[in-house]
Amino acid sequence: MNQVFAGARLLLIGLFVVASAATAAYQYFYIWPMQKCEKAGAWWDGRDRQCLTPMPIWRLTGRLPQTPEAAKGR
Repeated sequence: MNQVFAGARLLLIGLFVVASAATAAYQYFYIWPMQKCEKAGAWWDGRDRQCLTPMPIWRLTGRLPQTPEAAKGR
């Protein structure tokens, strides 16, 4: 009977170690990079796990942003 308890104890300790390692790996590979990216002011892409810098629309269109004073003159 003692061997059953010893085996169950080793099984539970093994499961605990595996679950702890999986949690640490998830934090290391998914959570910490996301937090570092968002702290830097960039955008995190969860699908591709990339840290991307936001691009203003005027860079795509080629039209420079205008101030409200410049827009009134037109």
